[in-house]
Amino acid sequence: MSKVKAFLLALALFTTTSVFAYYNFIGEVPLPGKTIASPQLQQDTLFSVGAYGLRIATKDCFTVAITNTEVSKPKKGNEWEEIWTLKVCEREGRLPIQFTENPDGTGTFALDYMNIKWRTVGAKK
Repeated sequence: MSKVKAFLLALALFTTTSVFAYYNFIGEVPLPGKTIASPQLQQDTLFSVGAYGLRIATKDCFTVAITNTEVSKPKKGNEWEEIWTLKVCEREGRLPIQFTENPDGTGTFALDYMNIKWRTVGAKK
């Protein structure tokens, strides 16, 4: 690996770790609600969902939490869709996610950022 690639990788890891240490991301497996994703697939999805939530956070509020999960399209084979509810400061959003699960519990997911629905839920904490 070249020195430049090694430096960029180290910088990316440091930046990501620093950002998540600064913000309060609440998301522990198993997640609340009725997700049917395996614990491994939930864990794999958390980072992307948390990173998206941080984009919505405001400069004076640093809390991102997953407060609910629900199946929106039933499992057909190894594919299904869910909606995960995020609470980011005073806003709550319902994020559609498409899942494909492998027999070993791993899999892939696609966050549907374009169809998230946000609403204001109360005062900042």
